[in-house]
Amino acid sequence: MKRISRINEEFASPRLPENQEYWLSKGKIGKKVHLFTHDDMDGIFTAIQMKKYLLDRGFEIVKYGLLNYNQKWDRTTLDPRFINIVLDFAFMPGDDRDQLIDFYIDHHGLFNQEELERYKKSPVLKRKTPSAWEALCDVLSIPKDELVASVINMIDSADYEGYGVSWQRLLDFNLEEIKNSPKARLEFGAAFNQFLKRSDTQTILEVIKNTKDCSIFAIYNYMKELYPQNNPHLWGPKRGENKDFVQDSKERLKIMQSRTRGRNEIKKVYNSWEEFSSDWTSGNGEVSSLDGYQIIGNLVFIPSGTWANSLRARSIVEKDIMDGKIQQGYSPNFILMQYGNTLQVCSYDDMDSIDNLPVLKNGSKVDNLGEYMSGLLLNFKNLMGYDSTTTKTGQDELTVSGGHQGIGTINNIVGVCQVDGPFQNMKWLDIFKNKIISDLSGVPFPLKAKWRGSDNESSGPEPKMDNKVRTSDELRTLRSDRRIHRFDEF
Repeated sequence: MKRISRINEEFASPRLPENQEYWLSKGKIGKKVHLFTHDDMDGIFTAIQMKKYLLDRGFEIVKYGLLNYNQKWDRTTLDPRFINIVLDFAFMPGDDRDQLIDFYIDHHGLFNQEELERYKKSPVLKRKTPSAWEALCDVLSIPKDELVASVINMIDSADYEGYGVSWQRLLDFNLEEIKNSPKARLEFGAAFNQFLKRSDTQTILEVIKNTKDCSIFAIYNYMKELYPQNNPHLWGPKRGENKDFVQDSKERLKIMQSRTRGRNEIKKVYNSWEEFSSDWTSGNGEVSSLDGYQIIGNLVFIPSGTWANSLRARSIVEKDIMDGKIQQGYSPNFILMQYGNTLQVCSYDDMDSIDNLPVLKNGSKVDNLGEYMSGLLLNFKNLMGYDSTTTKTGQDELTVSGGHQGIGTINNIVGVCQVDGPFQNMKWLDIFKNKIISDLSGVPFPLKAKWRGSDNESSGPEPKMDNKVRTSDELRTLRSDRRIHRFDEF
């Protein structure tokens, strides 16, 4: 309690006065809300809890929106006439739009001193809680259901082992097995979370609008009912027919596993650059497009375009070790993933259990991956001339880093090195990637290695403004007397 009190003294909790006159005096159109949340399961839970709180107090939600770390705030507008609420997103806009946010709750770390000073008079707060849902409940004095909290916290922290859930459950939505498990609710949440299709903005927002209470089973029920109409078959004999949510999700996971593994069933462990380049560099010396994940010393590298995330990748590698597709006795320390021009590294096991943690040239041990990635970005800026501050997004930085002990990310690595020297005209993304592999794998990788392929997941048209925002009228409303099926009825 003392620690929480200190945080509150430094940073007053955001307020949501129920008096309409208060909002009218702020220039708002009464108690009309635009509600924005992160596009993951914690964001969904938090938005449902926020929506219930608002509706119970006479607010009206006229727009719903999703935020993600690829677009950040680049494609989202804020209307000063409405009460703008932002949940479970690590970043404020960082520009003039900051003053348009009327309520902000997040749990991804705490504000630094500069941010504390910038936002000290603003209705924004970061809480050091396992999930944004818990942070919201704390701030609004909402009683917390421990069963709900355990599911959300397990999913958002990815602490499956800590909750006694096998990593293999993430890729195996077997309801009969799950029903018979003593941890049925947790196993169900772990498996169902992998069905979440983040690109399906319409369905996620319709689920948030319709779900009455924060229940993993209720969210699943609404997802099953709302998903098909938003996801018809686009080709083949079933063209025009609506897809079944569970069947389609299982098919997507199957494709993801195939892409992540590649064609080679047995995986080779590369213990030198020469060994790796012999298999994967082309005639011009570039690293060619990789066939699935590759093992480099103590690190597994997942190339872009596989649909894998850190949790899926970890589960796949563990399964391949169990099935003897990786040499006996091998266990990686880290998994490095590329999503377009973003790099993310996570530990394979708990960081505290790794005996041979990497030691950098300055003598420091890599025992926190969030700090490692932030330090790496800072070094590239200060020592190598990487500069990404020129951006049309309006944010302070286009390239940002962060994370915690077991996972670290550098988002949006852009451009080509223009500094005179050995790296001139190289893609910054390649240099960052080579450095991370060299630091964490135990295999010295040349920083000048060039990688073939696009920096982006897709080369489609640039997203439209507010492409992840919908008015309430654009979202379907299901009958209010609709019965939610119990878990044992699935």
